[in-house]
Amino acid sequence: MSKADWLEQVHRFLTLEWAKAATDGHTFNEFSYLRAIGQLEETASKAETATERFGPRLSDLADALAVRRASASTMLTKLEKEGLVERKHSRLDARAQHIKLTAEGREAVKNGLSLYERSASHLLAALGDHQADILALSAGRAAKRARQRTN
Repeated sequence: MSKADWLEQVHRFLTLEWAKAATDGHTFNEFSYLRAIGQLEETASKAETATERFGPRLSDLADALAVRRASASTMLTKLEKEGLVERKHSRLDARAQHIKLTAEGREAVKNGLSLYERSASHLLAALGDHQADILALSAGRAAKRARQRTN
């Protein structure tokens, strides 16, 4: 099995685990958006001025997920209708939209992270402790290098 095949198999396993275990009806893609918004909220709250404390901008989310702004906006409309996020126009720039997780959105992220932990545990248990440690270390290094190449 090639490395690409192995990676695809792991991705497929985790996707299927997610689909079987996601009892709240949210897709992995929705979780990815919610998770990114939560992470961006933490970063934005440290950097914003006193007049702009609502949350990250739509463009920040699109950049973080490497998607087009139109795609991010479409997903945000869906998440907003489900009561998971709220959007607000910037007080400083009428063109900018800021995004914030609702309490329900934060709960969905929490549930998604728990689901992901269980799925990862199932996969890593099949490897054994030593191989799981090596995989985790290698994956961390690979992700760091990949981020450095894109920056």
